[in-house]
Amino acid sequence: MLRALFLPLLLLLCVDGFSQSKFLDSIARAQYVQRFPDYFFIWPVFRQRASSFEFQSTRTPSQKVAFSPNIRYHAGLGFYLFEVGFRFIVALPPSQTSIQEFGESESFNLQANLVGKNWGLDAFTERYKGYYIEDASLTIPKGQPKEQRKDIETVNTGVTGLFFFNKRRFSVRATYNFYERQLKSAGSPFAMASFNRFKFRADSLVYNLSENAAFGDAGDFKDLAYSTVTIAPGYAYTFVVNKSWFLGTSGGVGPAFNFFDYSVGQNGNSVLDVRPFFNVRLSAGYNSERFFAGIIYSYQTVNIHFENIQFTSRNGTFRLQFGYRFREVGVLKKRAKEMIKPKSR
Repeated sequence: MLRALFLPLLLLLCVDGFSQSKFLDSIARAQYVQRFPDYFFIWPVFRQRASSFEFQSTRTPSQKVAFSPNIRYHAGLGFYLFEVGFRFIVALPPSQTSIQEFGESESFNLQANLVGKNWGLDAFTERYKGYYIEDASLTIPKGQPKEQRKDIETVNTGVTGLFFFNKRRFSVRATYNFYERQLKSAGSPFAMASFNRFKFRADSLVYNLSENAAFGDAGDFKDLAYSTVTIAPGYAYTFVVNKSWFLGTSGGVGPAFNFFDYSVGQNGNSVLDVRPFFNVRLSAGYNSERFFAGIIYSYQTVNIHFENIQFTSRNGTFRLQFGYRFREVGVLKKRAKEMIKPKSR
């Protein structure tokens, strides 16, 4: 009899304790983070993205060749509507002078971003065709056309998940997309996991052995691909002045497991390489109740060794955005979950 009464009482205490903990979380968070449930936002976005890769000889470190597309700038517009964020960005065409020096490139970029109270999820896919080459062994005066490879094509796809442990005080939304406002300085440890797939192909040899023997037999290839699985702990901190000015930093370091495939002649090769992975993110700006503006810089690199070559892929993004929050009226007060909720009969 006592056992029968004890179990429901224990369950009741657990539910009550969970409710109290959730209530205390909301009270503590309100002192550090301001939400904007009654506003919709709109903002223009300007982005500079440097996406490149290079091959470096481990026999002769000064011998390296870097490949970059001639697409650097993007612009678009963002909305925060029905408590859902949208952002549309397109590549800006380079000037005719830039095309003469670096050639033409094609691009396709698709990105999705979801950010909760203490978690974030990024997914992207990007395709570039048409690269220019910077060879450390060759000196080409500035303004003169670089060696160009219109046949080189890359496809880069990835997904990254982040979990921040201090949701009572730290807002990931405040510096990632300005959906919230950090009122007091706070930080949080985080855990990051990511998967990335990179494919590269060319119609002819990327770096011919007859031009420079520093790369050995492995330099004689025209396609490669790698998949990277990364687990990286890190720490993020946002320093706030007068509730509006902020400086945010975050960094993660961990092992990257690289599954690498490449072809030399008719022979296919596979390599498993474990290397350090680095992810850095910096942000700064102004975030008030109505107006917000900021700059965000992120950098990520992957290094892979195969035979006597080091392959390095780099992605750096500099983003400028500013916007204004408007008071919601009429249908704008609705929430996405209300609009998709099935009607009860």
